[in-house]
Amino acid sequence: MVAVAPRIVVIGACEGSRIARAARLAGHYGIPRIPAVDVLVNRQPPPDDGYVIDGSPQLLDRVAGVGGLLPALAFADLVVHLRGAARTQTDEACRVIRYYEARGVLVGFRPDVPDGDIIVAIDAALRGRTTTDPPRWP
Repeated sequence: MVAVAPRIVVIGACEGSRIARAARLAGHYGIPRIPAVDVLVNRQPPPDDGYVIDGSPQLLDRVAGVGGLLPALAFADLVVHLRGAARTQTDEACRVIRYYEARGVLVGFRPDVPDGDIIVAIDAALRGRTTTDPPRWP
């Protein structure tokens, strides 16, 4: 277990496996799972002490194109992209995926990878982060 609650975004086109994975990660860390639509469309800010937000890359991309990413998504410690064996043209065209790649926080996993592999990546992303790092909401 890590000392600082993670800020995780889980993206993937397959809604069922994405929601199930996000719920298991949230349970592991003892933080809430929040649908991206609640944060992006309904403008409900996530809690200050960690979260797992899940949504499709297309939803995040549409919102990013309209008004930019909200800090909850911009300041993610790690973005877990559940994808198939090969990247698709949709993945390549998605601004959100390119944004997270440029920040160095995007990690791609097959949807059937064990939770433990993702947890290791999340814990590694949290090493050295303090509770004030980075700023959350303006």
